[in-house]
Amino acid sequence: MAKIFSFLLQDAPRYRKNSNNTLRSLLFSPGLRFMFTIRGCQYFSKFHPLGLIFRIWNKQMQVKYGFQIFYTCKMGKGLFMVHYGTIVINNKSTIGENCNIHQGVTIGNVNRGKNMGCPKIGDRVWIGANAVVVGGITVGNDVLIAPLSFVNFDIPDNAVVAGNPAKIISYKGSGGYVNYPVS
Repeated sequence: MAKIFSFLLQDAPRYRKNSNNTLRSLLFSPGLRFMFTIRGCQYFSKFHPLGLIFRIWNKQMQVKYGFQIFYTCKMGKGLFMVHYGTIVINNKSTIGENCNIHQGVTIGNVNRGKNMGCPKIGDRVWIGANAVVVGGITVGNDVLIAPLSFVNFDIPDNAVVAGNPAKIISYKGSGGYVNYPVS
């Protein structure tokens, strides 16, 4: 039983800095509640009764908060959604550990061309509000993607990208920007 709860609440420890009670954080944080439903869908098979309950709850949370993140998306622990609302992540995308995603972000698929496929995002990546990351690209570790950026090319480690279309503006990385990392 402890194994189940540690898997379901793997995103919760970072909230303990703001609250002494993880249960209170779970009840009042939409991002954490949504991640709890995704982890529940991932843990229980679709034929398990709790799996069905988690999928129904996940669908209700998608409509209520504007998240469109499917449980089939590969996500590392520590995914932190800073504000809820209109976050869309393709179900075949891969997201590393301790990533921060702000409102309005789209991580999507490209159906044709040289960048056909879904993005693979590294660890400790900070993605600003209304950024778009599309195509079969690789985003390195410790990358900062500025708000309102359109990214459709591979990004090396420790890069800072900004603009539409995005350009690498420095190699200072996301140090200091990633909130509440889970070790």
